[in-house]
Amino acid sequence: MSYESDFDDLYGSKYYSAADLHGETPRHRIGKVALAELKEKDGNTKRKLVAYFEGVEKALVLNKTNAQKLAAALGKDYSKWIGMEVELYAEMTGLGKEGVRVRPLKPAGASDLNDTINL
Repeated sequence: MSYESDFDDLYGSKYYSAADLHGETPRHRIGKVALAELKEKDGNTKRKLVAYFEGVEKALVLNKTNAQKLAAALGKDYSKWIGMEVELYAEMTGLGKEGVRVRPLKPAGASDLNDTINL
């Protein structure tokens, strides 16, 4: 482990950041999704969804991009996101820094085909 990783582990946030990924793309199962009042840098609070993963200490605050990705793949009822597997990866954001992005994964046996067969 590098000194940089040690520093981030000691002083990092309780929520996932790009630094926590260490260049990897971990897969996690969503164990819980909760609505939270989070303090913004300007001191105001904002309501956001937070995804908690099974067996993982850090949760992921779902920014608008990640929440929309999950809603597009899994529906807007976030209680139905529980049990779904996602992959986390780092990507440059419009703010010029790396952020955590979420990629919903299809459940085993799921198909891309939406066609019905009429007999």
